[in-house]
Amino acid sequence: MGHGCRGCLLPLLVVFVLQACDSAAAPTGTLHSDSAGVAVATAVEPLWGPDEGWTVGEELLLEIGTAIGDPDYLLDDVIGAVRLRSGDIVLADGGSGELRRYDRNGTFVWRAAGAGEGPGEHQFLSFLGSLAGDSLVTYDIRLQRVQIFDAEGELVRTLQVEPPWRESRPRSAVGVSGRRLVMNFTDGRDMPEGGVVRWPGIRIATLDLSDGTIEVVSDFPGQEGVIRRARESVAHIGYDFGKGPRFAVAPGTLAAVDTEAYHIRLFSLEDGRTTRILHRDIAPPPVTTAHIDAEIEEYIETNVLYGGVSREQAEEMARGRREDPRAPTLPILRSIRLDATGNLWVEPFFGAGIDVGPFEVFAADGAWLGSVSVPPGLERGFIPDFAPGLEIGDDYILGVWRDAQDIQHVRLYPLVKL
Repeated sequence: MGHGCRGCLLPLLVVFVLQACDSAAAPTGTLHSDSAGVAVATAVEPLWGPDEGWTVGEELLLEIGTAIGDPDYLLDDVIGAVRLRSGDIVLADGGSGELRRYDRNGTFVWRAAGAGEGPGEHQFLSFLGSLAGDSLVTYDIRLQRVQIFDAEGELVRTLQVEPPWRESRPRSAVGVSGRRLVMNFTDGRDMPEGGVVRWPGIRIATLDLSDGTIEVVSDFPGQEGVIRRARESVAHIGYDFGKGPRFAVAPGTLAAVDTEAYHIRLFSLEDGRTTRILHRDIAPPPVTTAHIDAEIEEYIETNVLYGGVSREQAEEMARGRREDPRAPTLPILRSIRLDATGNLWVEPFFGAGIDVGPFEVFAADGAWLGSVSVPPGLERGFIPDFAPGLEIGDDYILGVWRDAQDIQHVRLYPLVKL
């Protein structure tokens, strides 16, 4: 396998000082500049006015899913869905390891794959993407295996992901660009001695779906965590409100950001160079007692609902959480996505006690367009690597929606651009 490094160790965070052209007037819109040959867009205020911009239509184009009845429409842990050129929908059901295809009217067509370790099966299905010609690509995080299926669900090829670097393992699939799968690898070398750390590091690389060749795009600091050493034992634990990298992929482009700053880099997937930087001057808000209280209450409720314990037991389990290590500031944002035409969708941070806000949308040239709200119940998981995928097309949004009974449905909404 080839593994030439293209643009390794590019710093994710850079500070830019932009000089205003007219010191007498406050800047508006998006400021465009250049730094060492890289285009920089500094967003100041959105382009859209109060009655302008894009909206997600209320009338559904398509809905798949039911609470009871035909098993072809019962969904269990859908991890993503894609829309094919024909308008048909294929979804990946993590509970069964299946792929299911539905026509443009939502009528079931076929099911393929299933649970297991054999050819065409999945043990932990974690990603679904589409290729040219309506072929499909999946990633199994447990088997560390990529599989390609044709438009009829027949297995075409299986690729075992074997990173060519010491102490590195594949973590997740990020997206598809042409005939390459963009993947997230963890770099477990050189464990720090202790304290709050950015370990393990993240390496983004492409996997050629024809021959399995892996090529590095760039390296990034990992998610914040805490390492504690006691005699012969080492514990790597979570860090509440910790910052970390987020990624998105569109054909030819990787977008990367660290959630501690509103500073997004766009990379060429051809040679790893930085092509654009998008920046907003926002200071991270401090973590307050209210944030901590809300987080602990959410922890208690989650254990009562899903952990099979009483509230009293959950409260006892939560007593020590107030003393857990946590960041002094909140993350600036939560996730990023690139749509089919290269627009960047930024999701502001939300969590326990923090309301869900609209996406902030930026044009391909970095101009800040404005905000787009999505329907309540549409899944927007905290770690996009393991959340149901949200596919944003030129005129639609496709994702997983949950009803009041927590039943999953796959919904297709119109994206109206005024």
